[in-house]
Amino acid sequence: MEKIRTCGRALSGPLMAALLGVFAWNGHLLVLSALPLLVYLWRGASSRRDAFLVALTYYLAAGRGLFHGAGVFFGNSTALPSWVYGFLIWTIPSVVLASVWAALWGDCKRPIRLLVVLLFISVPPIGVIGWANPITAAGALFPGTGWWGLLACIAALASLSYASRPGVACAAIVLGAGVANAFYHEPTEPRWEALDTQLGASNGSDDDFDRLHTLLDQVEQSAADHPDTKVFVLPELVGGDWSMNALWWQRTGAALRSRGQTVLVGALTPLDRNSHYVNALFSVGADANRSFVDRVPVPYSMWKPWASGGADAFWFASGVHDFAGTRIATLICYEQLLVWPILHSFMHGPRLIVGAANDWWARDTSIARIQHEATAAWGRLFGVPIVWARNA
Repeated sequence: MEKIRTCGRALSGPLMAALLGVFAWNGHLLVLSALPLLVYLWRGASSRRDAFLVALTYYLAAGRGLFHGAGVFFGNSTALPSWVYGFLIWTIPSVVLASVWAALWGDCKRPIRLLVVLLFISVPPIGVIGWANPITAAGALFPGTGWWGLLACIAALASLSYASRPGVACAAIVLGAGVANAFYHEPTEPRWEALDTQLGASNGSDDDFDRLHTLLDQVEQSAADHPDTKVFVLPELVGGDWSMNALWWQRTGAALRSRGQTVLVGALTPLDRNSHYVNALFSVGADANRSFVDRVPVPYSMWKPWASGGADAFWFASGVHDFAGTRIATLICYEQLLVWPILHSFMHGPRLIVGAANDWWARDTSIARIQHEATAAWGRLFGVPIVWARNA
């Protein structure tokens, strides 16, 4: 009987962590306020192994969409079964992140250990896969408070790592969050509009022409229907190869310019003969000929430093630009799941977050909802609006 009770206690932590991962990362921003419980579960582990299992089940649950989504993405491009790629891309990053929590688990100096964990999972190199970060809870807990709110969230996490009366610590967090939320006011909506698309995956030159004209028609119709909109945002990579397709946007660009409007088009531009390219947003219309790069392309599928091709990375660029009369921070797809790119951006004082994603491969998963949830959380923390466009 004692062995059964011991086993039950050992399993309760990982089970609760898995439930937390599913509950917090489901597309509803305010439930991110539950993320500090991860620290409480980590603290309550009775061994390094149990701490590893707590973190592992949390990350596996939070990233549950990767198993199916990555399988779809790689399914037609490799000799291995799609589920193998899905399983590896789902589990390997989860194991790496959980190993950080396990390595720094211990009874002494827990707040310091926790701060080191948060640092390691938030900045490169491990931070490159540092999704489902608990400090994202800052946007749900302390909206509109900016850097002070981020520090308050980190302090709240640290308090749960050592407080002798965790119930009191939780009550203090709830009280502080209640006050911050009571005084928070949503930022004024900008004259920007996201144009979602349903183009699916590009199958190469065979359907690029049809996709291009679908985009042109959509932009022209939206511009006519919404003359007060200043900037339209299209999703990541829907514009194809910009070195070839930019020409097709000239007529639409002239029409937009005459109305004082601009569109940001997600596309790529080749860099050299080795198939290197830049993933970016390109502007057409009144504020034309600007490009805003994807700083952190998806590792393995896009960013391949070991290969002769792939997307170039700009890890330490700010992503902040003065554009169309405002200061914007761009977050392209994978960047939305990470911590350091957006915090780097907010060191430069943006007034608007512009997000673009291409989630055709994840249309039946939670991934797109989580991307939007994370992006909205950072906008809410710093009190700035977001514009987020997605291709499914």
